[in-house]
Amino acid sequence: MTTLHLRCACGEIQGKAEVPSPESGNRVVCYCKDCQAFAMQLQPEKILTPHRGTAIFQVSPSSIQWHQGVEHIRCLRLTAAGLHRWYAGCCQTPLANTLKPSFPFVGLIETAIAPEDRTDKNLGPVRAHAYPQHANPRLPQDILQHNRVWPMMIRVMLKILGWKLTGKGKPNPFFDPKGQPVSQPEVIDSTR
Repeated sequence: MTTLHLRCACGEIQGKAEVPSPESGNRVVCYCKDCQAFAMQLQPEKILTPHRGTAIFQVSPSSIQWHQGVEHIRCLRLTAAGLHRWYAGCCQTPLANTLKPSFPFVGLIETAIAPEDRTDKNLGPVRAHAYPQHANPRLPQDILQHNRVWPMMIRVMLKILGWKLTGKGKPNPFFDPKGQPVSQPEVIDSTR
């Protein structure tokens, strides 16, 4: 079992993710316009990779526990039906992306993982670069040649199915037992 220490930049929010092994999660870098728009609402220079990607480690909701600072967790949605995008209201550190509370999936944004735990040993290799067409500047050719998005998507779907069948969708650290978000989402105009 690997414990990933979670915290925002100022330390007000702290928690952990317990993962049996790097294989139990899924590491990706996403370059989609929505991830870029979310970063632009916070601190893009601290979130985005040199090619405007967001590094994400996908885990089951039940693997995450907050020890302090839940009252500082905030939520943005780029549309009323979009992803819940969680961040620290105290210091603007992005924390995670989720869908609806019944969907057993959390995309932990790597900036929420303690720097000493952000290693290949703990998280595994980056399995894919999602939406590489939105990278800016363009990704190097060796990354594009070896990018395998479809196998990663199948892997994620199988993980989500497994988490659903084994009850790892609950408890969800971003929703209360009734399925309400721990912070009322603010729907923003991402074109600002």
